[in-house]
Amino acid sequence: MGADKITSKILDDANNTASKIKSEAQKEADLILEKAKIEAEESKQDILKRGDKEAETTYNRILAEARLNSKKKMLKERENLINMAIEKLKEDLKELPKKDSYKDILLKLIIEGVMSLDGNELVVVLNEQDMELIEDSALWAIEKELESKVKKVIILKKGAPANIVGGCIIKTADGTKFCDNSLESVFERNMESIRANVASLLF
Repeated sequence: MGADKITSKILDDANNTASKIKSEAQKEADLILEKAKIEAEESKQDILKRGDKEAETTYNRILAEARLNSKKKMLKERENLINMAIEKLKEDLKELPKKDSYKDILLKLIIEGVMSLDGNELVVVLNEQDMELIEDSALWAIEKELESKVKKVIILKKGAPANIVGGCIIKTADGTKFCDNSLESVFERNMESIRANVASLLF
């Protein structure tokens, strides 16, 4: 299906993005932990020089606090890296319409949108570039394909161009119902899955 292909493409890009920044994340985590250990050891030596009878207890407390702080820093860094990867994926998504496979994906998104709405006359909304990419003959072919499946007449017509990255928005003729299959909406609908996959790839 069209949306599934987009999600698959996004996750492929996530894998590539994760590989590039994973080593940087590991280096940052190592530096945080190393700094915490050094700070704790310096504190311990300072305590021992003063002859503090509870030096070990104080040292352990300082080290525990340092580890807690380093963990907080790493969690924050982890979230920053995930957000950075997602922003990179959003930028990569803008390149999808330039791919050779894009037209097939777009046609499938149109079909999915049409099938999700219960209407005979539907409006296909695309961006300006895709208005030229999808000829009227392609919409006629979709009409015939779906009419044989749902056993009813389906009329598709193009609407005014929309300011979307790609994909489509399918609306009923009266505008009361719509299916937003724009690339950005497909991305947002799958955000939870994308975040989980990016996190698993990064860490």
